[in-house]
Amino acid sequence: MDPEKRLELVLDGTQEVVTRAEIEALLASNESPRAYVGYEPSGFVHIGWLIITRKIRQLIEAGFEVEVLLADWHAFINDKFGGDIDKIQDCGRYFIDCYKAFGLEEDIAEGRIKFRWASELSDIGKYWVVVLRVAKASSLSRIKRAMTIMGRKEHEGDLDSSKFIYPSMQVADIFELGVDLAIGGMDQRHAHMLARDVAEKVGFKKPTALHTPLLSSLSRSGRMEMTTGEASGLDHEMLAKKIEEKLPDLVVDEGISEPTRSLLTNINTLEGGKKRRAIEALFSQKKGLESSMPRFVHDIGPDDSVMNVGTIKELEWRRSEARRELFLFLNVTDADVEMDDVKMSKSNPESGIYLHDAEDDIRRKIKKAWCPEGMPDNPVMEICQLVLFPYEGHLDIRRPEKWGGDMHFESYDDLRKAFADKELHPADLKKSVAEAMVRILDPFRVYFKKNPGNLQKVKKLSSFIGK
Repeated sequence: MDPEKRLELVLDGTQEVVTRAEIEALLASNESPRAYVGYEPSGFVHIGWLIITRKIRQLIEAGFEVEVLLADWHAFINDKFGGDIDKIQDCGRYFIDCYKAFGLEEDIAEGRIKFRWASELSDIGKYWVVVLRVAKASSLSRIKRAMTIMGRKEHEGDLDSSKFIYPSMQVADIFELGVDLAIGGMDQRHAHMLARDVAEKVGFKKPTALHTPLLSSLSRSGRMEMTTGEASGLDHEMLAKKIEEKLPDLVVDEGISEPTRSLLTNINTLEGGKKRRAIEALFSQKKGLESSMPRFVHDIGPDDSVMNVGTIKELEWRRSEARRELFLFLNVTDADVEMDDVKMSKSNPESGIYLHDAEDDIRRKIKKAWCPEGMPDNPVMEICQLVLFPYEGHLDIRRPEKWGGDMHFESYDDLRKAFADKELHPADLKKSVAEAMVRILDPFRVYFKKNPGNLQKVKKLSSFIGK
């Protein structure tokens, strides 16, 4: 293959390359380089997986062999499926099905994609020597920073000391597999950079790295997740109860800003359960502003006609400030709030689209997605940019002539401009995106209808997801 074409395939759709010069040198010196991607078998696979799996297919076309590590022991450390290794491995076999459904069965059969279990690597005696050498070459603070690869914050390491082993294991995986290139979403950057740093210190092969973008959850809170169980998060009901008890004092407390006191004054006029629900809506990221907040905010009424971009921005600002001040009043830390915002997307099955979702589920989820008019930085537009255009190359909008007629977009940039200029309404965008996703995910529905076994096992382990 032409060298420029190989390089184009490798770099296409990446958010970060570490480094381009190293990639060019690798391609020039090696006709069959080896790449690695690791996944915790932790739940249903969502459409963000399509981004990196497209990259895997491109790497194979460019001559790479790809190792997919099913990180079962890592999932055990990260408390997935209650730490039950048998259930984790059931989920890993479902992951393999997803690659087959994607259309990579021939590549799997011919060895261009190989699956390895972390437990298989860990049975090799020298593996743990490598883990210890990585740990010895890394400071504790560096390891804590790398814990974000687990979908966790640095402060969580104080809860379970096994979490500190995880980053060293992931780096050891890269060294033990002997790969030339590590690929992953941007959330894996810390591990790959740690591997590069440690390689220079202890004499292992220094991997190059490619990172792809992450999809936001449909609710806009955190990224799209494939988690399997209810997440804890903050107890919004308990917090709301405390604020309700203190409302008479808070509305006259000069330590609270005037806009927040005004908002609380309006909430204080509500009767019965409405008052509590209003406070819970103020705290929780689950509920949309359009339905939960307008009637509770001073000078902004419940009429849907006022929900323009300016109003939404005003509501966002007031809610954000009030939330911050009330959390401060309740002694809720910034770290607690950050983790709560991430966990919301994990515990809400409506915040992600899964590969096996039924057609009507896809349509329903996208219809409910956060997508304000004229604001192109939203989850639905992200799907267009990162999934639809890379897979289909265009987007067709079907709409009645009275609303402007059909539209055809050959590039994401043109779509973004039309949406920002309000030439395209969110409802019309959502309908067309939903139909495109129905088409893209059809091979997965067909595959799992014929091969339901592993998916059904995961459904039994995670029955609340995908409903």
